[in-house]
Order: sequence, then C-alpha cells, then structure tokens
Amino acid sequence: MFLKKFDVFSSICIQCHDSPDADAIGAGYALYSYFEGKGKEVHLVYGGTNRITRPGLRIMMEKMGIPVKHVEKLPSCDALITVDCQYEGGNITRFDAPLVAMIDHHPSCVPINDWCCIKSEYGSCCTVVWTLLNEAGYDANQNTNVATALYYGLYSDTGQLSEIYSDGDRKMRDSLQIDTELFMMMINSNLSRKELQIAGEALTQYYYNEKLHFAIVKTKPCDPNLLGVISDMVIQAAGIDLCVVYSETSIGYKLSVRTSQKTFAASTLAENICASVGSGGGHRNKAGGFVHRELLTQQHVGQAFSEFLKMRIRNYILTIKEG
Repeated sequence: MFLKKFDVFSSICIQCHDSPDADAIGAGYALYSYFEGKGKEVHLVYGGTNRITRPGLRIMMEKMGIPVKHVEKLPSCDALITVDCQYEGGNITRFDAPLVAMIDHHPSCVPINDWCCIKSEYGSCCTVVWTLLNEAGYDANQNTNVATALYYGLYSDTGQLSEIYSDGDRKMRDSLQIDTELFMMMINSNLSRKELQIAGEALTQYYYNEKLHFAIVKTKPCDPNLLGVISDMVIQAAGIDLCVVYSETSIGYKLSVRTSQKTFAASTLAENICASVGSGGGHRNKAGGFVHRELLTQQHVGQAFSEFLKMRIRNYILTIKEG
C-alpha cells in the first residue's frame, strides 16, 4: 500500500504545483489530514512567484482551515510528496529533499519508481489521493472538510463533473458526503471582479484563424488559473477546434491549451509549442505550458511571441492533417 511506505518518516512535506488550483489544494489537504492523524509533523506548501488570490480558493482555505503556505525554502522534512504535478513537469518549483515522492494524474514525464503513484486514467489528483486513502483504511467522510475539498478538486478538474470517464472518479463523486453550502459558495466565487474585467477585455480582442479553426487569446497579467477559466469558455464556441490563452510574465509566457476534436491532443500541442523554448503537457483536451523569453529570443530572433505561437499551432495542425 503506497501511503503505508511513509510510516517510517516523522516529518513530511506536501508540495502543490505553483499557482495551485482546487485539485492540488484538495489533494494536498487530504494527505495533510491523513498524515497529521498519524501523529506526523506535516507541512503543506507551494512555491513560485504567484500567491493564491482566486476568491473560491481563498474561501476554500479559510473556511476549511487549510494550512497551505507559500514558501521560498522547503521546511525541514524526511520526505517530500508532490501532488497534482511532477518534477520535470515545468509547473513546480524544485526543492531539495532527502526523498521525493510524487502523486499525480497527469501523464508521466519522469522515470517511475516505487515512490511514484501516477494514475493518468483519473480526471483529478483528488481521485488518486482518495483511492490511496481508501487503500490505507482512511474514510474521507470522517472529515466533512476533507470530503468537500476532494469533491471540489474533482469538480474543478473535470469540467464541472462533465468529463468523468473512469470508475474511480464516479465512485468518489457518488460516495463523498460534502458540505453543500460551502461547496456552492466556492463554485460561485470563481472569479474576482477584476478577473472578470480582464477576461472580458481579452475576449474582445482574440485572434481566429478561419481556415484552420483555431483561436488565440492574450490576457493582461493575471493569476494563471484564470487562463484555464478563459480557455474553457473559448473552446465552447462553435467553429473553434483548439485554442491557446496566454499571458506574459516577467520571464516568459504562461499558456493554457484546449482542444475539442478527437483529431487533436491538447497535451501534444502544448509540448510542440514549448519544444526547445520551455515545457508543456497535460491531458488530451486540457493542457498548459510555459515559454521562456530568453530561450525564445535566442532561437527565434526578432519574432514576436504572437507570430511564433501562430506558426507553431499551424505547424501542429498541418502535420496532423497531412499525417
């Protein structure tokens, strides 16, 4: 049993990916509660430059008492567990630790060993953690906050439960006993008014390629999770087979990628866009990535990022069609 392996450690650090979302926080919090109940010293952290600001996530943390902290240095621990991410995935700050374990639901991008539990068939990392908790004899329903956090993570990562395809996701959805009032409060606070304004302005200036049916949206600097909210909206428009929403940061460009046709894979598109200039990946319909400005400037001298992006998307689509 995977979680039983950690019985030998006295202190454990759980790390969410940078700019954590509901799935990362929910999965991390469930593990935190499990290990704390076993008498261990536990830390729940995330790194990166962005702090958690989204209203729904702030409500989640405050109402549930989730002790997730932003850190620049990892607290002392015997073992580190990354949740909803993998080192080498490009969306997590790397810290040194005596042992690094990984729990994730994204396709593997690291060598797999006994300290990795990666289940890409699941729609959320919360489902992976829920399965591991059941295996260890821990009932998530004994703590309503844990149950609600896991449910919110699944809801957020599966298109409001519309993209549930595995038995594990269905079983967790149907078994969790949640605080419905708190859950509704969180999902109805997904955006701040400022973020609503950013999204509205971005959507009035999007680029659309009528021949190849793809869209590109640039936003003002914002919480990276807002990119996913906007791309989920854009991909629902008729005639758009794939879209990329991006914002500029101090060191590069953060991307959110969506596809709506079986012909295209968002994960492969993200990888192709970021190849040699960053990193990208994810699932078939949803993915993300980051392009480093320094690498882009070195390899594509004088080319604007918007043109670089159009070029790589066109090349990907034409390669698929010609293949």
